[in-house]
Amino acid sequence: MSNDIRERLVGPMPLNEFFKEFVPKAPKDRPTRSATFPEYTLASNETTFIEAIHASGLCPDLLLTKTMTTNTPSPSGNTQRKKPDISVFSRARLPPGLDWCSAEFWLEVRREDEDFILPIEEMEEDEETLTSHLCFERKYYRICRQLISYASGIHYTQYRVFSFGIVLFGPNARLFRWDRSGVIYTELFAWNKGDALSEFFWRFNHLSDVQKGHDTTVCPATDEEAARALPKLLKYPGLASLEPKSLHKFLVRDDCPDKEPRYYISSKATWSTDTLVGRATFGFIAYDLASGELVYLKDFWRRDLPGIQKEGDVYRELQDAKVSNIARMSRAGDVPLTPEAWRTFPLAIQRTTTQNFVKTAGRATWCYGNPRVEPYVHYRLVLDTLGRPLSHFESTRQLCEVMRDAIVAHDEAYQRTRILHRDISAGNILITESGRGILIDWDLSKKVTTDDEGKPRWMSRTGTWQFISVGLLMDPLHKSHEFSDDLESFFWVLLYQICRYRASGDMEDYLPDLVREVFGQYRTSYDRSTGGNVTTGGAKKRTCLSDGRWPLDDIVVSFLVTTPCKDIIEDMRRLFSPVYLHLGIERSPIQQIRLMKESRRACDPLVQQALKSVRSSKALLAIMDKHLAHPWDVTDDGSLHLRRVQPPSSSASTERKRKGAPSGVDSKENDPNKRHKERMPPGSTSRNSDILSPQANLVAESSGNSSTLVSVLPSQTQTNLTSGTQRSSWHDKSGRSQRSSNEP
Repeated sequence: MSNDIRERLVGPMPLNEFFKEFVPKAPKDRPTRSATFPEYTLASNETTFIEAIHASGLCPDLLLTKTMTTNTPSPSGNTQRKKPDISVFSRARLPPGLDWCSAEFWLEVRREDEDFILPIEEMEEDEETLTSHLCFERKYYRICRQLISYASGIHYTQYRVFSFGIVLFGPNARLFRWDRSGVIYTELFAWNKGDALSEFFWRFNHLSDVQKGHDTTVCPATDEEAARALPKLLKYPGLASLEPKSLHKFLVRDDCPDKEPRYYISSKATWSTDTLVGRATFGFIAYDLASGELVYLKDFWRRDLPGIQKEGDVYRELQDAKVSNIARMSRAGDVPLTPEAWRTFPLAIQRTTTQNFVKTAGRATWCYGNPRVEPYVHYRLVLDTLGRPLSHFESTRQLCEVMRDAIVAHDEAYQRTRILHRDISAGNILITESGRGILIDWDLSKKVTTDDEGKPRWMSRTGTWQFISVGLLMDPLHKSHEFSDDLESFFWVLLYQICRYRASGDMEDYLPDLVREVFGQYRTSYDRSTGGNVTTGGAKKRTCLSDGRWPLDDIVVSFLVTTPCKDIIEDMRRLFSPVYLHLGIERSPIQQIRLMKESRRACDPLVQQALKSVRSSKALLAIMDKHLAHPWDVTDDGSLHLRRVQPPSSSASTERKRKGAPSGVDSKENDPNKRHKERMPPGSTSRNSDILSPQANLVAESSGNSSTLVSVLPSQTQTNLTSGTQRSSWHDKSGRSQRSSNEP
């Protein structure tokens, strides 16, 4: 987790500037009686600190409590050993059990020598090449990782735009502000002397919910709204245990000015991520108050950079071009700053601000080096089409037919609009009620105007790590993301589905490690040209495509499936194998060697024919059509994953990461993803860190009925806004809600 934030630390921000930018002055002066702290070792005396703050009158609306020893649940539903020393709650909305994840902010106590920020003199020495402000020692990584887990817990559990934190390092302290772009930290200040800490508590006590970082476009549903939505939501697989008090309503506006915003009722996210920085995607099955139908609500933070098309605009363009096998979009737009802001012009929206304080932004002269932070904007999108995960295939023939539908959608999108998907993965292909396939999640797509465009824009690789092509994994800094890379991803998706969901008996124990070895292999190294770490992979995938085809070769596949699906896999393997002839398992750093290899490839007719074949979908579709042209003898060879899943209890944790990649119900000891956690690729753009866990169950399985399908909902034309009463609430994405105690 510290890898995600290592190069996103921005500071040290002067304390007075931090107050000016993020914690404005209170409407009245601070009490002359500020908090006074006796000389003591705070690490063993948090209670005295709390009593001093409460007695000072600095924050009458806040409650400080010692949470380090409490047994509260973590965002994942498990008991977390590490908790903040002190959590600060709003007295107006105290959560049940004072769960620290529902705090306004947290305070951590550390020794003076545990400050993990590099000393100023060291940052000055490496000013030109510095990208990380984190001390390069293991203990500092552990401390940073722990603080990130606190911020992640708050952002995962609550509806948040940003949050604050305080860390006391002996007699000194730093203030932190976390958002989806990174974290801003202040200069060190003596918290036990002066009035800086007292001023922060006083000002924070008078901030509005928006200024505290809450997303106020989400609020509890009224009793009438809950009564309308609950009967429909309860019928959806996995939502049978919903209670009215857990329902919230989301405001979704559309970028088209002729469409009025709508409210959608939902409870817990059916898939989500606990990653603090980045897109932070959450998916909800929601009830449309205007149409009375169930829809899919996607909530995420989009990159706000030139040349990146909004996902809603992509869907509109695809729909105008009549691209087949895509979901129908109802609404999509940036999230307004407040529920009322959608009526104003220019529109005030929820966006990150950390990126504004690096030197390249032209504002901050105090930030050393070049932290790699990117701007993000909060975004919501509503789809009228629902489907079940690809891993719910009822037969291998259906799996191949669904894959073919997705290939057609990908091909038509590129041919008709020049839009390249760039994130072909198991989570982005769904099966509709009629058994057809649809390709979803176009938020990483890109419009390619010429064949040689698509050069890497970031050091991280676009896509879901397990399904990214060999070429992109081997050379993430130089290789363009091309049409052929997406085609190759279809092969890895099909091979993955068979190896993951058709294994039984001895193969069920044998295959998980091989699957992880092939799909999760990575290597992180320092790159001089960029001054940062670069993660590469694809070595094991490369061997799967070579003549030996080890370890997931044709013999292994034949043990898992006997239908022509195995022939499709082998024909696809033969299609992509020559693409990598004369290449090693990684890009050579020596230019002469690279030129010699390219010269050999240019003279090899097998390579040139393969490169030509993968520039379009014709060869791949021909393989599918050849084997799907006649009936298959076996029709009951569906996903064994469905048969193994047991219905989770009502208290089961929310599904994680991708559509169809939630937390499992099996024990930690039996979860190879936890036993081999260190082998997962770090910093992957995948939203599915649990994708290699054989025990992962899915939202559509939660009812215990593996044959349950969800409907494909018709598009609605009604556009009236159902608003209801706005209520102050403790917002909890896990499905719990505690309304304000002073609410009428």
